[in-house]
Amino acid sequence: MNVEKLLKSIEISEIIGKIPIDVNSLCDHSAKVESGSVFFCRKGTDSDGKIYIKEAINNGAVMIVSEERIECGVCVVVVDNIRDAMVKFADCFYGSPQKELKVVGVVGTNGKTTTCHVLSAVLAARGLNVGVSGTLGTIYNGLMFDSGLTTLGTLDLYKLMRDMVDSGVEYLVMEVSAHAIDQNRVGGIYFEALIFTNCTEDHLDYFTDFENYAETKKKIFSDDICKYKIINSDDAVGREIIAKNLVNTITYGIDSPSDVFAVNVAESTRGINYVINLFDIIYELNIPLYGICNVYNTLAVCACAAALGVRIHTISAALKKIRPVSGRAEPIAEWRGASIFLDYAHTPDGLNRTLSSMKKICKGKLICLFGCGGNREKAKRPIMGEIAGIIADYSVITSDNPRYEDPDCIIGEIEVGIKRVNGNYTRITDRAEAIKFAVDKLKRGDVLVIAGKGAEKYQEINGIKRDFSDKNAVLEYIDTLGGNESL
Repeated sequence: MNVEKLLKSIEISEIIGKIPIDVNSLCDHSAKVESGSVFFCRKGTDSDGKIYIKEAINNGAVMIVSEERIECGVCVVVVDNIRDAMVKFADCFYGSPQKELKVVGVVGTNGKTTTCHVLSAVLAARGLNVGVSGTLGTIYNGLMFDSGLTTLGTLDLYKLMRDMVDSGVEYLVMEVSAHAIDQNRVGGIYFEALIFTNCTEDHLDYFTDFENYAETKKKIFSDDICKYKIINSDDAVGREIIAKNLVNTITYGIDSPSDVFAVNVAESTRGINYVINLFDIIYELNIPLYGICNVYNTLAVCACAAALGVRIHTISAALKKIRPVSGRAEPIAEWRGASIFLDYAHTPDGLNRTLSSMKKICKGKLICLFGCGGNREKAKRPIMGEIAGIIADYSVITSDNPRYEDPDCIIGEIEVGIKRVNGNYTRITDRAEAIKFAVDKLKRGDVLVIAGKGAEKYQEINGIKRDFSDKNAVLEYIDTLGGNESL
């Protein structure tokens, strides 16, 4: 693409060196740079892009964009804000794809992944060509690939939108993380709708305190960048968004007055059942998903889909066919008359919701296997131990993704909480051995919840991601014992 055209889209402080005539790609990772690339020298959480300039030039970068004046032998464009510049460069380079694609974002601590996948299925049932992007990857037109992040970086996101538009995708349903909002990764996008699921404590290692974390989520809900705002009125932060009196705000909930709400909620081993009031249309829904969390997720989906023109009978029919999202309250095995579920719950609120819901459908004992990630919020560890000790009949505390911490120290901090409530538990550091131990304890009517990692296919230890899947560990062990009974 012609560089002069690209440069017209941004505010420039200074240009050093000779401007190239054309560039053929935009990169913010030096390893991805190829001949003719623009390299954006941005600062990350743990490193500064300046240290990768030499590698980028060796790989073929012909232009560097930076917030600092640098002389490095190729053209350097100095800007005031590198992230704003990335948005404008990407928008111009990829031909403003967001203008040809309706984008729906899902914001919240918990429920983003499930809400995205359920909404995409409902929109597809309406006959629309839908792509989805989030924690579990990106899927469209039969393609599926790992995204790497909950929300793609700016350059990858704009490239994805262009690829989707070129392949006929009409709607992109995407998870929007608080990190992405704070880092302006979704800058320049006008959302057809934004869903707010909830806000509970998470990522405080990055955001410092809950108030900053909540404010970050709230600020994306603006009339300037979003048409419909679909807000959980049962959530305290959700009510703060509602109080902003934005246009086209649609509320949903169970306990608080809402535009869309559920009554007669029932949970069973077959899933959830409730009567929805959808803008005064009354309809009974039967959904093969588990837990009160999925009542909220599907209420959000119904409210959003209706706002986008999908009729209730189409929504209902699609919801009946929904399958549990991988690693989200996902039933993975039956053994000795007991049920085994996989769940991504890795926050106090998420674990509380998941265990509370599973307790309702458990006819025997509820067993919870979980740990906490290393180099993240230490404060939540004893809280999660206490929650497991109160709700579960028995807990197995094990290693999650210890990263650079000693997993036994993490387990010890979880123990502090579970001892407060005299919870029944054991500690087994090796996650595979812990899973075997938990499976061996199962009896008819019991429910085992393996929480924290969900569909992750690795365990991060000392900076290395080693192959490991909770689901595979369960199924392989059960196979050695005689095989899965029904799934």
